[in-house]
Amino acid sequence: MRMLDSRRVAPQMPRFVAAFSLLLLPAVAAAAQPKQRPATRETAAGREQGRLCERLSGMPAVEACRSALALGISPARQPAIRELLARQLVKLERWDELAELYREQVRLDPSDAAAWRRLGSTLLNALGLPAEATSALEQAVRLAPDAETELALAVALGTVRRSAEAVAAFEAALRLDPHALDGRPASRDLFEAVRQGRPWP
Repeated sequence: MRMLDSRRVAPQMPRFVAAFSLLLLPAVAAAAQPKQRPATRETAAGREQGRLCERLSGMPAVEACRSALALGISPARQPAIRELLARQLVKLERWDELAELYREQVRLDPSDAAAWRRLGSTLLNALGLPAEATSALEQAVRLAPDAETELALAVALGTVRRSAEAVAAFEAALRLDPHALDGRPASRDLFEAVRQGRPWP
């Protein structure tokens, strides 16, 4: 998955780019809805709602997916239902609910680096909240460092003017992948700005 370019935190970046990129996120292992944990055993009602979740789109699909997880769906089907829920939220641009989906997952499993990364990406790229994204991305890097996560962290840090830390994160991303900044002019500009101590954007 390619992380969004840092232009998302600047006003000129189109929202549809954020939507498209977030749609590429892998399945989220999250709860059905805020403050509600999924049922632990499958029920007939849960199975039926799962079928509706797979067939419907938009808000009816969101409601069916949430109901399936809340009423009870087999563990084997839960990841697919959760992925469908996340993707429907992306299509509807319901970013706050998507972020809450990831927040619930990290509450359920604090060792899930992917969930921390997806939460940070959503906060940074969709909601434009780099300060909140920073802590999630830092946790993701601690658990499972990779170039994409380091780069996202660098963008978040640079945007909130934590320049020295941003430089370190950019350099870590480039050590892991020397081509991490290829095709990302805004991120490259931010890297140069924080290295030189200049404000950005």
